[in-house]
Amino acid sequence: MKKAIRSSAAFLLIVSLTIFSCKKKEDDPAPATTPVVVTSSFTWQENSGSVITADSAFWTTGSWGTGIRAYKGGMANFFELNWATQNNTSVGAKTMEMANYGFTFLKGSDTYNITADENINITASANNIISGNFNVDVTGGSITNITATFKALPKK
Repeated sequence: MKKAIRSSAAFLLIVSLTIFSCKKKEDDPAPATTPVVVTSSFTWQENSGSVITADSAFWTTGSWGTGIRAYKGGMANFFELNWATQNNTSVGAKTMEMANYGFTFLKGSDTYNITADENINITASANNIISGNFNVDVTGGSITNITATFKALPKK
């Protein structure tokens, strides 16, 4: 009988230790939030043709004003767009002046410029990222009109 009591006591001790020593399962942690990745882009059309996408594009600023640079195939297709005032990225229309190199597009051996002062529209601007568009008439080769849209361009 003593042996049965000891066996029962030992069994209860093991069960008690097992129950009380088991760690409560913590709640699963909240899933990690996936960061929002904003992809920048600069696309354009020449004479209402097919849409072309730049390999690289960004906006920049200096004592000369504010501007956008976009490349496709290195310098084979290169945009340099400029407007007045340093860090001028507030939403609204900005003037690219014909006389002050406001718009230059290099395509192969051709250099295109605007035929008159033209507007570039900034449609969104926050945290050094801009979006917008433009539609300009140009001279310098077989292209007479360029429309473009840029989205989430970073500052460099």
